[in-house]
Amino acid sequence: MTSTRKPATRLFVAFFVAVLFFGCGSSEVRSPLEQETRPKSLIPEASTVMPQSQPQETGLSNTVKEPVKGQKVLYIGHSFGRPFAQKLSLFAEMAGVDNHIQEIVFRGGENGSPQALWENTEARLEIQNVLDNGDIDLLVMICCSDNFKESRETDWASQNWIDYALSANPDTDFALALPWVDYPSEYENNEAFSGRMIAAHESAWHPLIDNLRELYSGSEIRSIFHGKAAFDLRELFESDSLPEVSEMTLKKKQGQGLFTDYKGHAGQILLDLGTLVWLGSIYDVDLDNFPADELKIGGEPYVTDLIAMAQEILDYDNLIDAG
Repeated sequence: MTSTRKPATRLFVAFFVAVLFFGCGSSEVRSPLEQETRPKSLIPEASTVMPQSQPQETGLSNTVKEPVKGQKVLYIGHSFGRPFAQKLSLFAEMAGVDNHIQEIVFRGGENGSPQALWENTEARLEIQNVLDNGDIDLLVMICCSDNFKESRETDWASQNWIDYALSANPDTDFALALPWVDYPSEYENNEAFSGRMIAAHESAWHPLIDNLRELYSGSEIRSIFHGKAAFDLRELFESDSLPEVSEMTLKKKQGQGLFTDYKGHAGQILLDLGTLVWLGSIYDVDLDNFPADELKIGGEPYVTDLIAMAQEILDYDNLIDAG
C-alpha cells in the first residue's frame, strides 16, 4: 500500500506534504495518553469462533461460516494510531476473527514515525526484538517520516523496517496508516481541516504505497486511511447530523466530543469508526455482519450508522488504489 505524477502537481504536493506530521503521548510503551507540547509542524497520534448454526430440515446442505483466521499484528507508531491498534483486538473478536494477537511499540509525536523509530537505537532494538521472534504476520506503521515529506513518493525508513521484518519472517505483510491532521480547532471548518490531507492521500500517499508494492511484490502492502473517519465525522457535526457529539472538542469526563483535547486525540465515536476502518482494511470481513448494536456511546446505542461510514471510507481508499 506507481502512478504517474503530472509536473504541475509536484510543487503543490511538496507544499502540503511538507506540513504533514502526527502523534503525541509519552515516550513509554503502553503508557496512558498524555497532553504534549506542540511540535513545529501542523500534523502528527482473545480467541473466538463464530457460532455455528443448527442443522435445518431443508433438504439442502448446511454450510457453517468459518471464522476468519487471526493474525499476529505489530503496530509501531504514535498516538494517532495506537488507540485503534489497542481496540482492534476487541473488534476482531466481535467480528468473528479467530485469535487476533496485537503487539504495540509506542513513541509519542514525531518520535513515532518510521524514520524516528529507526534512528532511535532504543526504539529500534525494542521493535527488532519483537520481529526477531519470526511470528509477526502484519507490521503496521504510521505516517510520516521526514524523508517521505521531502520525497513525496518514497520512504527509506519504511523500507528498512520492511527489509528487517522480512529477514525475520519472509511471509510478513505490511500496512501503512494515514491519520488526520492535528490541532483541528485551528481550522475554521472541515473543508480547511481535510483539504490538504485528502489531496495528499491521492497524490503522495498512494504513490508511496505503489512504490512499496513494486519493491516488495511478494508481500501485501495495505493502506489504512483512518484519518478520513475524522474528516467525515466533522462534516456531519458541522451539519448538525452527529447527535452523539455535543462539542467538537471535549474532555472525556465532560461528555462526548469528536476530539478529547486541543491536540486532536480521538474521542469515542472517532475511535470506534476508525477501528472499524482498521478492521476492514486488515481482515476480509463483511462489516454488515459486525454486531454494531453492541457498540454504545455514553451507555446508549449509536444513532449514526458507523458501519456504512466505515464501508464508504474503505471503498474510497480502494477506489483511489484502483486508479
